[in-house]
Amino acid sequence: LKFDAPVLSITFDDFPASAANTGAAILERHGARGTYYASSGMAGVEGPCGTGYTASDITRLVATRHEIGCHTASHADCAQRDIFTTLEDLARNRDALVRMGAPAPCTHSFPYGETTNTIKDNLPQRFLTARGILPGLNHGATDLAQLRAYPLFGAGGMERVFSALKAAAKRKAWIIGFTHDVSDAPSNCGTRADELDVLLRKAHKLGFVVLPVTAAASRRLP
Repeated sequence: LKFDAPVLSITFDDFPASAANTGAAILERHGARGTYYASSGMAGVEGPCGTGYTASDITRLVATRHEIGCHTASHADCAQRDIFTTLEDLARNRDALVRMGAPAPCTHSFPYGETTNTIKDNLPQRFLTARGILPGLNHGATDLAQLRAYPLFGAGGMERVFSALKAAAKRKAWIIGFTHDVSDAPSNCGTRADELDVLLRKAHKLGFVVLPVTAAASRRLP
């Protein structure tokens, strides 16, 4: 991968309603859009990160040019299942998201970040990328079936992202951040609203272009 400017993508896994509301509002204030990795089995379900998204959230996010990605229908660990079961799960999720008003997803995020080479080799061709949870910058030789990403939560999580942001700016690399809920009092896997705002401010000062995952992957130079 090679870019003419550093690129930042903000992604949300699962995703709870707060990401669709508070998270999207923060991104939009900065003229940015995110990628929402949706597991259809978690729609409207109360979980550790809050209440899951609804079909109306999908409709609104699509209308405001955010990206809806795939996160399987069941949110099962792909590395613990056979390939046929995983492919069925991906298809069920696609069909459910399309019924909610989303286009068929072009990017996938592995639940729990787990995958295998067999799964990566057999992902549907409509997936231009897939994202894991291994930290690192996406630049040069890159596994598009397991893009690197940094958590925007946890002890020292945001400090590591801020440091990686500076490195990405120097290399004109693509950095991906992932989280779940967004609020003033987030879960252990969520991000504070003010910290997400600070991250976007820092990115803009460093000259980053903030794009959803598929748009970022399409921006790479020939």
